[in-house]
Formats: sequence, C-alpha cells, structure tokens
Amino acid sequence: MNPDHLPASLRAAIESAGYRVVRWAAAREVLSARVAKGRVAGDLGAFLQRWMPISPPVVSRDAFRLVFNLAAEHSWLCGGDFELVSAPPERGLLHLPALRSFWRNELRQEHFEALKRVVPPAWFMDHGKVPPGAVIHGLGITGFERLDRMNHDEWEAGEGVLSRKQPSGERIVAQYGRDDRGKVVLRSLEAAS
Repeated sequence: MNPDHLPASLRAAIESAGYRVVRWAAAREVLSARVAKGRVAGDLGAFLQRWMPISPPVVSRDAFRLVFNLAAEHSWLCGGDFELVSAPPERGLLHLPALRSFWRNELRQEHFEALKRVVPPAWFMDHGKVPPGAVIHGLGITGFERLDRMNHDEWEAGEGVLSRKQPSGERIVAQYGRDDRGKVVLRSLEAAS
C-alpha cells in the first residue's frame, strides 16, 4: 500500500501513535521507579518484581521511527526505535488487567485504549493457580497448561510470554520528530524495504 494513499482513519492513527508511544515510554519509566522503590505492594508488586524487564525504556528521543504492519485496514505496531514496542514482556505489561488503572491514569483513557488497539496483545505465562471458574482474560483458557488447545498458528511463546502473531501485511515506516514547541509530529511515511 502506498503511504500516500492510506485511509484517513489509518493515517490519523499512525500520526498520533508517535505521541502515544512517547507517553507509554514515560509511563513505563514511572512504573519502573514505583516497583524499584517498593511502592507497588501485594501480589501485583511481587508479580512485577518477577516479570518486569529491569531497564525502563529511553524516553528522551528527538527523532525516532515506528514500524507498522498493515493488514486489512488495521495497523499493528511491530517495531521501531523504542524497545517496548517490540518486546513481548513490555506488550504484556500494557495489556495486563491488573495495571489497567495505572495505564489509564498515566496515559489517559483515550491514549491507553488507542495503544491497546495497535499493540499486539501478550500474556505472561505465569503458571500460578487460576481461581476455580475463572479464565485467563483474552485467551479463554483456565491455565497455561491448556495451551495445547489453542491454534498455534496465531500464537508464539518466548521469554515466558505468549504473544499474538501478527498477520502478514505490508509494512510502513513512520519517522517522527519534534516541532519547535517540542510536540511529537509525524515527519514522513514510507514503505518498508
């Protein structure tokens, strides 16, 4: 797909993704600091101590790129200059139900929902007990020992994280920069080679 002929809604989503990823990286830095200082208590704190990547993403970039996988009018954020975009554990943190209120507060509801739509879901394969009658949100299974019942063409496991595979599609590289007021803006779009 020619980047000049993207549907208006898709182009708008790509334009705003740069700002949203910068906010995500900043919020992720806040989460790292809270966990390091022991400000996240209880089961969630213990879970994050175990599963959260140690180094927070770098936020202060004047120019960066993001890579989008385009498939049937939908865009998936699949790579770029921010490690959190492509790292399954970082995607798992964004989609972790126990962190919803944190992300909503740090990112604002609209940005959080938009990021969840473009960042492929991922789940930490924690083999702890799931309460009777409960299922793992988004997977519909009662525990990770039930992965054999899932379609393996749609999922991949690695680093203790289960990730949704992205459908094949064209890739677009978006280059972002900051304007004279420091606002993140889209500078260019081009087909990935």
